[in-house]
Amino acid sequence: MTEAARQLLEDCGVDQERLALEWASAAEAPRFVELITGYVSSIKEKGPLGAAAGEIPREEMKRRLSAAVKAAEARKPRTLLGNLAKKLAKSGDYSPEAISKGVSQKVLPAMRSERIAVEARMILEEGPVDIDSLCKGTGASAQELEKIMAPLEKKGIVSRKKNKFSLAGRK
Repeated sequence: MTEAARQLLEDCGVDQERLALEWASAAEAPRFVELITGYVSSIKEKGPLGAAAGEIPREEMKRRLSAAVKAAEARKPRTLLGNLAKKLAKSGDYSPEAISKGVSQKVLPAMRSERIAVEARMILEEGPVDIDSLCKGTGASAQELEKIMAPLEKKGIVSRKKNKFSLAGRK
């Protein structure tokens, strides 16, 4: 769903207007040209990712988007998205409001949690870091990170020593 992608991009710090989905049939060449010209113009105005006001730096954006792709591919978010599609079909309510609400309440929390976990592991590949650095790097709160890191610690994927997290088996 486009709405799930839109909300995940926003969670990553990307301006939602960088994603557009418009429909034009083959018989609507002038409309197609207008849509593409307008979109390209708006993207040129915003500049490269990480350049627009409020966006995070380019390298951080690159890492965050890479983690978001992996999060979107994970089983739990995909299952929740499928369940939401079934719920919408059952209710017959495909309004933008119903879709947005369903994504924000059910799908986005799972995608965000997965994205943060993936991104935290990417950060930890560079070496041990404290919770504040992980918060800054992932955009998560300390409470949110503690909740995400606990199962990773339990599974032996990460370890914590002297208030610093590291990948298990690394110093």
